[in-house]
Amino acid sequence: MAVALTSVDAIVEQYSQKSTPLKRRLYVSIGFIFIICAVIGIWVPGWPTVSWAVPAAYLFSHSNEKLFRWTLTNRWFGSALFDYYSTGKTLPKHVKTFILIFITIMSAISIWITTIAGDPGYGQAFIAIVWVIGIWFVSSKIKTRV
Repeated sequence: MAVALTSVDAIVEQYSQKSTPLKRRLYVSIGFIFIICAVIGIWVPGWPTVSWAVPAAYLFSHSNEKLFRWTLTNRWFGSALFDYYSTGKTLPKHVKTFILIFITIMSAISIWITTIAGDPGYGQAFIAIVWVIGIWFVSSKIKTRV
């Protein structure tokens, strides 16, 4: 198991990477889109906040150290991102279980609504494929902490 990083400086040193100027501009632009979605989640019930901030932090870690630091220290979702990075990019087991359940429920509802809308099966198949990929990714690629 990885040693927990205890400061923002240690996290930035561990995860920041250099990119080409073109990639930096692209990553910062896409990161800002994710941040806008995360900020919307602060006020809209049911809209995720940290789920949008995690990819933004990742993109900023590859493009802009100052913005990466900001994602780790801001008052709305900084503590959750700090915990995520300081523990070696892991999720608590109960959070991971909730994510798997939520992906399954939302996929089932999406398949049901797509069926009611009259889709001949292509939409449902696509949703099912994305569901399987999502479940596989979360369960096997994201590390769990107790």
